[in-house]
Amino acid sequence: AELNEERESADAMLYMMERGRINQLNSLFADSKTDFELVIASFEGQDLESTVKIDETLAQGASLLTNDNAIPYKGAGYERVFTHHHQAFNYLGLRDFEGASVEFRKAALEQRILLEKYEQEVAEAYADAEENGIDLNTLSSEFSGMDHIAGKVKSSFQNAYTFYASAAFWEATGDLNAAWVDYKKAFEINSNNTYLKQDIARVAKKLGERPEQKEMNEAQAGQGSVVVFFEDGFVPSKNEIKIPVPTFDGGLISLAFPYYETENWPVSLPLKAVDKDYSNLGTSELVVDVSALAVKDLQEHLPQRLVRQVLRGYSKYQIQKKAGDHAGVLGQFLATIYNIVSESADRRSWLTLPHTAQAMRFNLGEGLREIGFSTIAGQAKLLLDIKANKTIFVRVVNVDAQLMMQVYSLEI
Repeated sequence: AELNEERESADAMLYMMERGRINQLNSLFADSKTDFELVIASFEGQDLESTVKIDETLAQGASLLTNDNAIPYKGAGYERVFTHHHQAFNYLGLRDFEGASVEFRKAALEQRILLEKYEQEVAEAYADAEENGIDLNTLSSEFSGMDHIAGKVKSSFQNAYTFYASAAFWEATGDLNAAWVDYKKAFEINSNNTYLKQDIARVAKKLGERPEQKEMNEAQAGQGSVVVFFEDGFVPSKNEIKIPVPTFDGGLISLAFPYYETENWPVSLPLKAVDKDYSNLGTSELVVDVSALAVKDLQEHLPQRLVRQVLRGYSKYQIQKKAGDHAGVLGQFLATIYNIVSESADRRSWLTLPHTAQAMRFNLGEGLREIGFSTIAGQAKLLLDIKANKTIFVRVVNVDAQLMMQVYSLEI
């Protein structure tokens, strides 16, 4: 209810991301779909340049006197991809496979567009920095503590988990060419996943090729397949760091930036699956480190953020000096207090996304099968109706040592 009150606010899309995720985890797929439709509409509105430029100019002007929180939340690239990913699962929950296929394709398209957009934005940021005499390399060194986490992923907008989900969907619904392409894309991003190697080989065999990979995790006669998507924990929130920046006239201003404290980074553990006789069925493997995507996104957008923050700092500093010139010590004191109070880092992000996303796949004989799922902190059982030559998606979400489970039947 509190999130719904923010539906008309400037940051509505962020609140609807959170509520869409919460509704989906409670299997309220229609409500979640409505929430994500607002988010997607907001993204599409941003992509209309004429509208964006008018709104953004006003917001950027306000941010020069306050902070980045004055700018309506636009969403990070990896959040755009996850919006379409979750919307696809809403359609699966509603058994609308055509809708799911559209969202999976949009997620793939987003990743291609974001790469082009990122390269353009970075180039513009460095041009602005040079024009204003801002040393980005020196300022960026303040954020080196995030390097070892950001280095776990190639970029913030390449999401192997989304490609894995779409590939498994294409394979289950018979589009083998699309499945092979997306499994390959996922593998290019994460080449350490054993299941992806098996998936590529299995689909290649179905397409008539002779793969070198021997183990293909194939369903035998009378068996159906179970694909498990495991989402563990929550992505960490941002902290604030203050960085002193020299002014043109030899003064010093302190600027607030968002920052991820990585010293006590959460550890993600795998999910294990067993049958009713406690025989091992499989263990999940990492597909994407979502928290690393978040850190990488912050790192990738440092040039733009640094330029914007420094220019804002200069603007506030000039106001402070003028207040001293025209209103004396008291005026300068009040301006200084305002600068300190209004200087706040933009720590907004989608916090109900998982810390890591993992996957596993196994095959079972036809019939009702009781499956036990467990992590080191929690366990749960699930009864699955396995059908020969069919695939079931099982989604397991670890929330505070509680395993939430959903089953998606892909039987057309």
